[in-house]
Amino acid sequence: METATLVLIIFFMLIVLGVPIGYGMLITAVITLKFLHPHLPLIIVPQRVFSGINNFILLCIPFFMLAGEIMGLTPLFDRLMQLSRALVGRIPGALSHVNIVVSMFFAGITGAATADTSSVGGILIPAMRKDGYKDGYTVAVTVSSSTIGVIIPPSNLMVVAALASGTSVAALFVGGIIPGILSGLSQLVVSFIYALRYGFPKAPPMTWKERGWAILRSAPAAGMPIIIVGGILGGVFTPTEASAVSVLYAFIIGSLMMRKIPNLKQLWECFLAVAARLGAVMFCVGSAMVLGWIFAKAEVPDAVGNFIVSLTTNPLLIIFGFLITYIIVGTFLDPLPAILIFTPIFLPLARSIGMSVIHFAVVMVFGFAIGLITPPVGSCLYVGAAISGLKIEEFAKDLIPFIISIVFVLFLIAYIPPLVTYLPELLLGK
Repeated sequence: METATLVLIIFFMLIVLGVPIGYGMLITAVITLKFLHPHLPLIIVPQRVFSGINNFILLCIPFFMLAGEIMGLTPLFDRLMQLSRALVGRIPGALSHVNIVVSMFFAGITGAATADTSSVGGILIPAMRKDGYKDGYTVAVTVSSSTIGVIIPPSNLMVVAALASGTSVAALFVGGIIPGILSGLSQLVVSFIYALRYGFPKAPPMTWKERGWAILRSAPAAGMPIIIVGGILGGVFTPTEASAVSVLYAFIIGSLMMRKIPNLKQLWECFLAVAARLGAVMFCVGSAMVLGWIFAKAEVPDAVGNFIVSLTTNPLLIIFGFLITYIIVGTFLDPLPAILIFTPIFLPLARSIGMSVIHFAVVMVFGFAIGLITPPVGSCLYVGAAISGLKIEEFAKDLIPFIISIVFVLFLIAYIPPLVTYLPELLLGK
């Protein structure tokens, strides 16, 4: 217990001091090995980093990133905007609803919240301002809706959670569909209430012919996640192969939309962007794997589990403890390392109270995703602030109702397991 406490103190002190999370995890591992396990050589640290990222399933991440980058070269976003407008444009507060709906569609393509914030915000924040929406509200709705990107498949965080929990990527992808839709619907409710309160306008009317044409034109783009998930569930390809197929699909469909093939310069810039982001992701994954091994040697999972059980054995209260931890820790720790750190700590306890691995992993990803839009670390907040030119405190008040709606859905899926497990069991079996 003393060793586990010391390891946790070292790690969280480094985080509080502002040490980048990847380096903080490595430093904690080195200090622990040097002083608590001096008989173990330090060469084991880089070996563990390499073995942590030497996993076939992680190939999904760069391929999904590359597919999103290639799609960014195409008129994809405009088509999705037209589709969203056709679906929700005649409801008061049209552009804010379009903002949320287009994020739900875009989530199935990029699988990354910050990409969603930058793409959607870059176009819709100026458009909403022009239509008379409050400045703070335009950023709040954009930032909050971007969290859907890490829930609806494909999702890079679901891939990482599958690796950490030892479960199926396909099961987590499918398990995230209903929670992602519920998150979008809850934000649409908040958006509608705002629209009624402040008299936000509807979009110009569309004829049924225009609606049909918008749906038809957007079908190739909106169909990408269906092809990916459907191919995995149908046994046509594995999740890793599906990510490679998504790149090919993005290139072919994108080229047809543009009516020209992206040139070598554009493709090279896509590769550079993916390489830069992938380097940061893999460094965190490797570092987290080392720290997870250190936690296991220090018996941190057992210590945390025993501590929680000493407080309560009620499964409902234990789940409540999980959720509060996700929300609090997510405010100062990025979702990716948080998932890798807390999965080995909480998963044994979750199993002991009868929580399925799929249910546990999806709820955890959803919970840590809230940290993307909460200060001080929330990366989507800073992207939204940069695009809008506002300070975070200028739109924080308008963001609170959206955060409450997302937290409500988090508790809903945590305490009603079929919302997560029904589709995986239906499509993949128990």
